[in-house]
Order: sequence, then structure tokens, then C-alpha cells
Amino acid sequence: SEYAIETCKALGEMLGFASVSVISPQKHDRMIAFLSQLTHCIAVSLMCSNDNPELVKFTGDSFRDLTRIAKINDEMWSELFTLNRPALLAQMDAFAETFNSLREALARGDTDKMRSMMQKSTQRRKTFDKK
Repeated sequence: SEYAIETCKALGEMLGFASVSVISPQKHDRMIAFLSQLTHCIAVSLMCSNDNPELVKFTGDSFRDLTRIAKINDEMWSELFTLNRPALLAQMDAFAETFNSLREALARGDTDKMRSMMQKSTQRRKTFDKK
């Protein structure tokens, strides 16, 4: 109801959120699938893809930063993934397609394609920096 939405907006403002948005449940699910759930899937997959115990001796900040969220509450997150399955699967498929595009560029030695993707990545990431 409108009253519940206004109450939630007021609570968010009282808690100091910079902005409060009202969006459809479908848009919320797509955004959460990409911004939160997919990132957890990537971190979990990365940690499960190599079990070499020597790696820990050579790990730097970039790996720790990327995998921080891999320390995960499996019961809660598996439920969240399942509840948002269609949106998360769509984001996983899009990520896999893009990852494969980068892999194919590397396999072909296509540095122009790799650099183009890296430049796009850099530009898009800048928009997420706090001002």
C-alpha cells in the first residue's frame, strides 16, 4: 500500500540513506541478481575452481578483495539464489557469455578486443566510485 511505501521511505531517510527509490519487484530482482547474487556466485566459483594449498602464500590484495564475499552463509544464500532463480540465471548466462568473449579474444590473441573490453570495464567502474 501507499502508506507502507511512504513509511519505508521515511525510515530509510531517518537511517541516513542517501536516496530511497521505489521500484517494481521485477526490477528489484534483476538488480539484486546482478549487483549482489551474481557477485557471490563469481566469488564462490573462483574459490571452488582451484584447491592448491600453496596459493595462500602468494595471494595479494586483489584476490582477497575479489573473494571477500566467498565466506558465505550457505543456508541463507542458497535460499536467496533459489527464490530469485530466473533473474539470477539470466545474469549468470550474460556473465558467462561475456567471460567467454574475453576468453575467445585471448585464445585468438586479439589484444584489440581485450583492450576494448578492459576500457569499457574501466569506464563503467568509474561510475560506481563514490564522489
